[in-house]
Amino acid sequence: MTTVSKRRQATRKPAAKDEKFVVRFPEGLRSRIAEAAKQANRSMNNEIVLRMGRTLELEDEVFRLKRVIDQLLANDGPDRRASRPALEIHA
Repeated sequence: MTTVSKRRQATRKPAAKDEKFVVRFPEGLRSRIAEAAKQANRSMNNEIVLRMGRTLELEDEVFRLKRVIDQLLANDGPDRRASRPALEIHA
């Protein structure tokens, strides 16, 4: 069995409820995604969907961690908070 046919077998068939959306890639991004998908033995579509999902999960986790930090700083007391700069986490 060739690598291409292996990849096609692993690819999930689109369900009727799946939505389609056309995306324009900046120059060079398509080839980077294609290479990443090839290395992971996934289709480009699966690679894009996986990475978008991971990004959303990471943003949720950053938001959750910011809330934890805010709670910890609030529990630190007003005297100690005033002398310590707030931490910023950038996604």
